[in-house]
Amino acid sequence: LSRPHPTRLTPFPMATSLSTHQLFTPAGFTGRRVSRGAFRRRATSVNVRASYGDAQDGDSEQMHVPEDAFKNELGHNISPERKAATALGNLFTMAATRVILDQFTGTRHRSPVYYKMVDFLSENPLRNGNEWLAKLMREPDNDLRITAMRIIETRRVFAESEFNWDVMNRVAKEEIEDDTLEMNKQMLMRSLGVSAKGSPSETSGSADRQQSEANSSW
Repeated sequence: LSRPHPTRLTPFPMATSLSTHQLFTPAGFTGRRVSRGAFRRRATSVNVRASYGDAQDGDSEQMHVPEDAFKNELGHNISPERKAATALGNLFTMAATRVILDQFTGTRHRSPVYYKMVDFLSENPLRNGNEWLAKLMREPDNDLRITAMRIIETRRVFAESEFNWDVMNRVAKEEIEDDTLEMNKQMLMRSLGVSAKGSPSETSGSADRQQSEANSSW
């Protein structure tokens, strides 16, 4: 069998945003302390070891992700790892903002700063974490500027001691493996002329994952 050629990836933006509705959805987080690895800020390409064919026969080659596959907001080439790190940074900003908003909610009444933050989020949805924080720190209201500093510190602590990197690594690999298995099963069923509509194999993967997430602490 001939070996497949590496697939060229097409640049696409990874946009994530946090709406006011999402901010007020109850959420908690727990995790054990795991040291944060350093990310290379100027990496432009990545070579990944991948085996094609029978590795025992030495039939393997190196997978190369094109340098222009992913770009940052300035249009500069970045590696897949850097792209993922940027997305995580935005996620940590969202989580830290949610933590601070929850702290503004008392048992009997909410702090006036809570409503100021709600108004700010309504006018400025959180998409890029650093840009959003920079805008919050430029607000004339001193309460909002102080809140921005609290979010920055909370984000740092969350990334260093609260976010469970081991769980993220394990779950990401498990979901890729499960999705690959499910798609291969569906392709096999179609090739055999078996209708997969409404069959257990079509929905078992997502159902099992939802049940696993509901029963887990993360």
